[in-house]
Amino acid sequence: MGKDYLRKLLLSKITSLSDSEIQSLSFRLTNQLIKFFSSLPELSNQVGGAFLPLKSEIAPMYQELMHAVPLDLAFPVLVNGQMSFGIPNGMPRGGIWLEWPYHLIGPQWLLVPGLGFDFSGARLGRGKGYYDRYLEDKDLLTIGIAWNEQVIEKIPMEQHDCYMDFIITEEFCWDVGQQVKF
Repeated sequence: MGKDYLRKLLLSKITSLSDSEIQSLSFRLTNQLIKFFSSLPELSNQVGGAFLPLKSEIAPMYQELMHAVPLDLAFPVLVNGQMSFGIPNGMPRGGIWLEWPYHLIGPQWLLVPGLGFDFSGARLGRGKGYYDRYLEDKDLLTIGIAWNEQVIEKIPMEQHDCYMDFIITEEFCWDVGQQVKF
């Protein structure tokens, strides 16, 4: 299957979710992230990159996550057409991009949204390439965020596409390198 077909297929699955289903999945995903960060305490007290969810996107409940785990979160900002990350002054606001005021910072790891993932760590984004370009010259721990239905057998990859180190869903944490669920 080609990327365009997979994007349409996965997008139709995501957009079919009701608001209450998204909220429930997001709550369960947040619990999995708390479990994930508890199992990797070296990531605590670091600045991580998060994302501002689109309307139909499963996303962590950041207040709950930061209450349970000591970490700071930066969110995507657009600077000269390129993705960067900024820590907001107050609650994060914005659509895809964080609204001003914020201060720029380089995160030490990233929570990465996507339309689909596979167990090799392959990711299918929305086709704009922001995360692939951001990650091309960085060595950051990447954590793909999805719901179970977004993890499929095989994502077609191209040379410029980036792979995830972990995939977190509402039901499991997946270590790509070790090929194990925890």
